[in-house]
Amino acid sequence: MAQFIEFIANHLVLFAGFVGVLAALIYTLVQGGGSSAVSPQRAVLVLNQEDAVPVDLRPEAAFKAGHIINALNVTPQDIAGGAARLAKYKERPLLVYCESGAQSGSAAKALRAQGFGKVFSLQGGLAAWRGENLPVQTIK
Repeated sequence: MAQFIEFIANHLVLFAGFVGVLAALIYTLVQGGGSSAVSPQRAVLVLNQEDAVPVDLRPEAAFKAGHIINALNVTPQDIAGGAARLAKYKERPLLVYCESGAQSGSAAKALRAQGFGKVFSLQGGLAAWRGENLPVQTIK
């Protein structure tokens, strides 16, 4: 124990960095961002193999300009209000995404809290999807 205390005293910056990284990791896991976030490649598998429903959180104009094929346009406010439009999909996996991935993690967490079993968040959002040259659908 004395050696451990001596190590901390001699390497205070290193130990502080370790504690900071550990705290950030724990925070991310507690917030639900750990296991539910999927890459665009994994999202394709989830959509095709698990028959997931894509859920677009962006405003309607952005949705019409381009979205994942067969996506539903649901606002974050709708999800916070109970996600009534998604009730019939409660037993199916959901792939939630926004433009950059900033909102989809909290929306996925809210959906899980409302009883949706499998909810995935698209890492990097639709921007990452497009970056991988994956198909989008437009509405005129």
